Amino acid sequence: MTHMIDTIKFFVSIDDVQVLNRIKNTSKQLESKNLKTGEVEFVFHKSEIKVGSYDKSINIRIVDNLYRQGLYIELSIPKYAKGNNIEMLLPSELPTILEKLQQETNTQLDTTLPHFSTWQIFRIDLCYNWIFKNKAETETIMGFLQGIDYPRKKKIPYPTSVTFLGSAYLIRFYLKYPEYVVHDFKELKGDNKTSDRTLGLLDWAEKIVRFEVEFKKNYLKGVFGYEKVFIEHVIDDEQIEEILRFYLKDKVFKYVNLKNTSEAQVEEILYNRSGFKKTKATRLYQFYLDYYLGDGAIKRRIDAGGLNRSTVWRYKTDLKNVGIGFDIVSDLGVSLIEQLVIPSDNSRFNLVDIPERKQQSEDNQKVV
Repeated sequence: MTHMIDTIKFFVSIDDVQVLNRIKNTSKQLESKNLKTGEVEFVFHKSEIKVGSYDKSINIRIVDNLYRQGLYIELSIPKYAKGNNIEMLLPSELPTILEKLQQETNTQLDTTLPHFSTWQIFRIDLCYNWIFKNKAETETIMGFLQGIDYPRKKKIPYPTSVTFLGSAYLIRFYLKYPEYVVHDFKELKGDNKTSDRTLGLLDWAEKIVRFEVEFKKNYLKGVFGYEKVFIEHVIDDEQIEEILRFYLKDKVFKYVNLKNTSEAQVEEILYNRSGFKKTKATRLYQFYLDYYLGDGAIKRRIDAGGLNRSTVWRYKTDLKNVGIGFDIVSDLGVSLIEQLVIPSDNSRFNLVDIPERKQQSEDNQKVV
């Protein structure tokens, strides 16, 4: 299994007003003011503490109102435990990690928080890494992912990522290398104790495409089946893998056949093997040419209402059901998109042995 939990947000209920006030005294007080009237609309307290052997930050926000009284605690679990979120942690490892986190947080805040098993989860990010051979392959994959659509989700493409945005959950695909260089690598590269490991992870980051699903509080019941979700509900490794597989296969790729199909093969399938009447085969073939092989202008017009939305999804479903995928023009010599499955053979859990860097080290020793 090669999946993990990354960012997680908890609500820690605290009934003791004195404890809450003591924590407030260690925080920053922020105000939200109506500039037109000068009235302070609300006040909140926020802290950022450094924890873990990697001195990573966790965000704490104090809540004290009619509805809730306590703390929001938000952090990246892998960054806290390993200093980065390239190396993965299984969900089943969470209790051990949170036990240490609670002890450190208690020390930093000079208090005793309720046991972590009572912390309600308000957000959780589930992740999966695909590892390819080189940067060129990851860029080919990202180009493919940026070209697909997701029903009822707003697509936000960036140069090295694409996000499908929704109110209850969102899905991201992104190249790990640019993020690692800007954040973790930049922070760790000056530490002599971690420099070899940090450089080694840089090698891996260049080959990783990350799939990430962020679930917000109002959707957690639908995913895990509980009115309130706690750590005990999210530490089954097989369940988390199944959730990731569902959102990849049955959500993002619902209308996508992960098969490299040339234009000639599409024509052959539609007219000779699909069983469709010639008129329907022609409609689907023209849709395929316009939507998948065009310069993008016709696709944008179709998505903007040039075809009824239900018709578009029906055409996509028909194409998928007869085995038609995408015409990925690449000189890499392999059908990369077929590797976008969970579980995948091109993913691994431990990124300890860095073959390229290890070989370079051995070669350098020989030279000396």
